[in-house]
Amino acid sequence: MDMISNLSDDLLLKILSELPTKDVVATAVLSKRWKFLWMMVHKLDFDDNFEYEDVVDGLPSNYERFLQFVDRVMVFHKAPVIKTLKFRVGRWCNTEEMAHWIRIGIVRCVRQLEISHFVEYYEEYDQQSIILPRSLYMFAKLEVLKLTNTIVLDVPTAVCLPSLKSLHLLYVEYKTDECHCRLLSGCPVLEELVVDISSNSSLPCFYVVMPSLERLSIRDTWVDDFASNVVINAPSLKYLNIVDTAGNDISCLSENMPKMAEANVNVSHEGPEMVMRSLTSVKRLSLCLSLSASMVIKNNLCVSYDSNSVITHVLMFFEILNAASATYCVLSACSSGAMCRCSKVVGTIYLDARKFSKITSSQAHQGTLVVVREPY
Repeated sequence: MDMISNLSDDLLLKILSELPTKDVVATAVLSKRWKFLWMMVHKLDFDDNFEYEDVVDGLPSNYERFLQFVDRVMVFHKAPVIKTLKFRVGRWCNTEEMAHWIRIGIVRCVRQLEISHFVEYYEEYDQQSIILPRSLYMFAKLEVLKLTNTIVLDVPTAVCLPSLKSLHLLYVEYKTDECHCRLLSGCPVLEELVVDISSNSSLPCFYVVMPSLERLSIRDTWVDDFASNVVINAPSLKYLNIVDTAGNDISCLSENMPKMAEANVNVSHEGPEMVMRSLTSVKRLSLCLSLSASMVIKNNLCVSYDSNSVITHVLMFFEILNAASATYCVLSACSSGAMCRCSKVVGTIYLDARKFSKITSSQAHQGTLVVVREPY
């Protein structure tokens, strides 16, 4: 008898939950025991692989088979709760199909929903984004929502997502400028927000006003003549990650974030001080700045014992990812006593061929460790 046959159904279901759904369903032919076991798996992961034949009219036959497969699985699946429901679809998937699958997931009390809609913009195809059903915005049991690429958020006036704790919005489209505000206002216990607004060049302002938010990541790498305003008011933040090479105007309205433990700031514009002045309680700080931005930080650092000083005595790890000229501006501030609000600067590690000095852990606990490395 093979070893896997001795495992309990619960353990087998955990193993099956790590596999793509098409492989899970294929186990039904193994034996009578396996025939119906797949119907109780708590995770469904659908991927249409984006491999289509060229067609003149109608749908490619392989996508039609994918549609039939998803419909059968969603109908015959018997688990009372779907912990995770994932879709990775291409240009042939439309709003009606996705809305139908989402509504079935809502009936099955899905806890985590992930949708990635990848579209390649060929002129011969009439591309269409996916619009989420409005019933999703009133689903009380949803805990995690991750949306990627050509998905349109047409958010209704009333939003109620009382259990949502994690929200990822990557390259999505917003029907109106107020949609993201409506969505966030309906998430009273949201703890994690990951946003990439690189594809939203026409969005004038992105507001993050979340009293309960603990982790925030904002990314914008779309460089053009239009810059958005990003306004952050999240006094409970513990982790902040900002990557902005688009030159946005980023403002932190929370003057102090007392719970902030770690911050990564990568900006190319000249005015990062509005973000930096909110990081007075941070313990781990990583900076990647342009030369002009580094000069601003140097000036802020040099305000000894000023309440507006960026670096405080609680800072334990200070990492700089810059070109040599920009790094010099920040390090010159450190060496000249600008970090005097820190208990002590114990040393600097240069991670390149020019210099390498090792700081022991006991020394690091006595003050702030500065690490300098090349950008990723």
